[in-house]
Amino acid sequence: MYVEHLFEGRVLTAEMIELKEEIYGNLVARYEDYVASGMSEAEALERAKASITSIDDVLAGDDDASGEPSGAAKEAPTAAAAPGSVAAPDATAEQPAPATVVMPATDDAAAATEQTGATAAGAVPPTQPAEAPAEKKTPWMKVLAIAVAVIAVILVAMVLWNVVIEPSGDHIEDTVEDIVDVSTPGAGQNGNGAGNGQDATTGGNNASTDATGNQPSYGDPEDQREYEATMALLDAIDAHDCTALQVYSGESQPSASFFESLPLGTYVAADDTASINATSFTVYYANVPEDIDGDAIDRALVYNAAAAFSVYPNLETLNITVQEQYDAPYDADSYSFTRGHLESAFANVSGDAIVQFNSSLFESEANWDVVRQQIDRHEFCEHQADIAEIG
Repeated sequence: MYVEHLFEGRVLTAEMIELKEEIYGNLVARYEDYVASGMSEAEALERAKASITSIDDVLAGDDDASGEPSGAAKEAPTAAAAPGSVAAPDATAEQPAPATVVMPATDDAAAATEQTGATAAGAVPPTQPAEAPAEKKTPWMKVLAIAVAVIAVILVAMVLWNVVIEPSGDHIEDTVEDIVDVSTPGAGQNGNGAGNGQDATTGGNNASTDATGNQPSYGDPEDQREYEATMALLDAIDAHDCTALQVYSGESQPSASFFESLPLGTYVAADDTASINATSFTVYYANVPEDIDGDAIDRALVYNAAAAFSVYPNLETLNITVQEQYDAPYDADSYSFTRGHLESAFANVSGDAIVQFNSSLFESEANWDVVRQQIDRHEFCEHQADIAEIG
């Protein structure tokens, strides 16, 4: 809405629409960087908005670069029409004589000579007044055609969205969107996974809570399935303790069995999971249910990467491929997490409580909870997953 406000009163040409999209993308990226660095959402929003308060400067820069020719430049062709002639205020009719130099006797040359003489005598060619307005109208016709094409594309996109796309995804938007938010400690849970769904129904979404007050139920079976699949993954992250990591401490490099012990472990494709070299490893998750919300998958990926870097000190790069159920292999999402970048990100959001991934983080449950607290910030995990995503 802020970007729309900046463009109020502007004619939405193709160039203006492109500028609007570019400004919007830059502001979103800036906002996400502020949030990832530990800034509150409200402060990050204000800082991002303050970075551009008007598009007048941008447009003024374009206008300066396209100035009109000077008066001298405009008059230059007239002066050049009669080389060697001397300007005389009262003798303009006789001076153009050099322009009518004798040419070969052809019809075109004769026509040109006659028109030159007519112009020199002060006559105005009859076609000039009609052609000048036509040349001025041509750019506006092009702008109008572009505007009509843009409107047509927008209308088609709206129809596709309302008729095809939105009906297929409305259940996810209505029921699962807030589940990840309420799984953060202090928003309806005790911090270890219990009660993740207590507050998930405060916004309605056709859900009701059972007698225990912990498990909401939905009238739509698809909504219920999406809720349960998402909460199962979030609970797996909360329930995974440091003792499960201590078992693998001392191993030289990761293995498929290690990732099978982590959240999403049931979807590890052992045949496609292997070490690339001493410092790089690839894990492949196949047939991941589409019912699981994307933010929950982002949390699991960041959690698993932090766990792998902590257990294996020689691991520098972790490549992850996630293939959802019913998707072809070429539709799979690929990620590449690096130790240095993830350590820096955790240090920023934890106030340097986590500056290096090593075995000290899982020596006690209290130490590992410091890692888990950052995982509970779904904006942080979403941002790190976006950075790591390939393509």
